[in-house]
Amino acid sequence: MNSRRDWVTTAQVVEAAGVHASTLGRWRRRGLLPEPVFVPLGKRGRSQRWPPHATAQAAWVKARFEDGWTFDEITAALALAQQESMHRRLLRV
Repeated sequence: MNSRRDWVTTAQVVEAAGVHASTLGRWRRRGLLPEPVFVPLGKRGRSQRWPPHATAQAAWVKARFEDGWTFDEITAALALAQQESMHRRLLRV
């Protein structure tokens, strides 16, 4: 598993997808993006960190919306990809 130091900031995900940060939150709540973790910053509060693949996934999601896909179609495609990934990992064991 990747070290959390490898995780990316919200700003990096926003830039990769070319969307507003609030859009990331909406996509995350709909299951289109992975859950970020919150990193404490002491007196400065806290910051979100996203898994390294979140930048590519957010860009992919935006491209699907631009192609006219619906939330349900994108969710189904992501679920299928996750199942296939899990299957490949199980075959390697």
